[in-house]
Amino acid sequence: MKKSKLYAWGRSLLLDAKLRGKLLVIFFLLLVLPLGVFTLYAFHRINGVIEEQTFSAAEKAFEDTHIAVEDLFDRLPQVADILAMDSSLYALAASDPADTSYIQRLQDRDRISTTFSYLRSLSGVDRIRLYVSNDYLYTNSADIVSLSSAAGSQWLAAFQDGASAHWFAPSDFSDQPAGEQNWYALMRVIYHPSHVQEPLAILRIDIAADRIDAAVNRSTITQNGIVFLLDGNRVLTGSSDQAQDLADILAPENGDQPAGSWNDLSAGRRKYHTRYIQLEDCGWALAVVLPHDDIFRTSRELQLELLAVVVLLAGAAYLLAYLLSQSMVRRLLRLNDTMQAVQHGDVSARVEPLGQDEIGQLARSFSNMMTRIDTLMDEKLEQGQQIKALELKALQAQINPHFLYNSLDLINCTAIAHHVPQISRMVNALAQFYRLSLSRGREVIPLADELRHVRLYVEIQNMRFENRVQVVWDVEPGTERYLVIKIVLQPIIENAIIHGIFEKPDKTGTVRVSVRRCEEGLRILVADDGVGMDAETLAANFAADASSANTKGGYGVRNINERLHLAYGPPYGLYCESTPGAGTRVAVLIPAVEPPEETDE
Repeated sequence: MKKSKLYAWGRSLLLDAKLRGKLLVIFFLLLVLPLGVFTLYAFHRINGVIEEQTFSAAEKAFEDTHIAVEDLFDRLPQVADILAMDSSLYALAASDPADTSYIQRLQDRDRISTTFSYLRSLSGVDRIRLYVSNDYLYTNSADIVSLSSAAGSQWLAAFQDGASAHWFAPSDFSDQPAGEQNWYALMRVIYHPSHVQEPLAILRIDIAADRIDAAVNRSTITQNGIVFLLDGNRVLTGSSDQAQDLADILAPENGDQPAGSWNDLSAGRRKYHTRYIQLEDCGWALAVVLPHDDIFRTSRELQLELLAVVVLLAGAAYLLAYLLSQSMVRRLLRLNDTMQAVQHGDVSARVEPLGQDEIGQLARSFSNMMTRIDTLMDEKLEQGQQIKALELKALQAQINPHFLYNSLDLINCTAIAHHVPQISRMVNALAQFYRLSLSRGREVIPLADELRHVRLYVEIQNMRFENRVQVVWDVEPGTERYLVIKIVLQPIIENAIIHGIFEKPDKTGTVRVSVRRCEEGLRILVADDGVGMDAETLAANFAADASSANTKGGYGVRNINERLHLAYGPPYGLYCESTPGAGTRVAVLIPAVEPPEETDE
């Protein structure tokens, strides 16, 4: 029962709901709903892509920082290893002042200073210093220092446990003068070559803290990402003042983190992503901390922008759907109102077609249909009137044609009796002219009869107008036997004489008629030397859509053209060329129709 009601409700919604409402629902389902689904999918994909790209960029930047820092620190043990192999260094540290002359001591100092200078420029370390236990004059130089000057210092105390090498950070020199606190140093004990457990001196290789700080600080991880150098949970240097606070918070977790991978940690309500790498020689670690909010800040900004764009697009789509539905429904309502008007008897009602879409085409087709109906109704009325007129003409035409011929014979006999040969000649020509015109009721006659019909017409005209017209005949032999619909040439000759030659000042001229067999059929050319026609008159007489209402002599020509088209179809018909003052050429193109072998006379 519920299913039946649901089906009935859905059917009623589809069939009875307003078209505008259905269009809006369709636009919503096809545009807004997919747009919303796409937005949710885009949100998810944006988060994934941004997180992946952020971690990839952070990893690359952190790796570059690690390479730069480790490269700086690697220089220190390399220099220490080179100097540890220098015998002059051992000789200087192990020599007895009583056995060494002043000149020898100066030479030893200069040689060691030159070695240190060369290694500094070659390796890129900033300072090399040798702390010796013997008290020579050269222990006052910058490169060779008396070990007694470091007595009581923190860094010297670090060697009390017997270690042979130590790494020191700037904070390890806090008890030293200000100029001695800005160094990262590697210190190695130099032992007596003959007594390997007897320390002779301490070799110190330094690199400026500013260079390490610069390598750490120029790392661009994220807006609030922090890179720092750690010694346990002690921050040696960092890219932010918050480095030590973050190191204290995250220090308990460092021991559980695998080096070289990203780890998620929480401190209070804040989440962090961390990674650290152990430096090989010095034992320190390079760490990076990325706040979780930094990673998705760009994602949230893009989401807000995308949401705003979606809302704008949805609003614009709804407005566009409303306007489109209004446009379509308005035109359909107009068409419906017009149809109802026609249904109630107003056949003159029309709707203006707007647009080229299906609705516009429907309105245009309806208007064309109503126009066609009006035309058919007018034609029907005109045909009724023509039928009435034809019935009257049929009654008038019931006079026997022999009455006309007998009357003409009587006139001919009277003319002969009264010795008037001109009248006899004209009457005979006129009788033959009408006999050929009637053609015993046939519509198709041999071309020979058509040419004879034209000759009689010209003869009658010359009788009337004192032989002012000369006709030159050029008929190809054998063409007279072809069939042609009757009374084709006479109206053309008539136009050539009356509207061409007789409009000349002297009212005399020549008409040339040629008949030729051509590839298309028969070509009959009628050329006169009359006054000719201008382009406007030519178009009015021979154009396909020309009207004969205001054109002198145009009806017969157009009637012939229409008869030819109806009888033979295109491309047969009349073709005309005319030059004002020079004459007119009219070509008649018809098919070459052979007469039947046997004809009924």
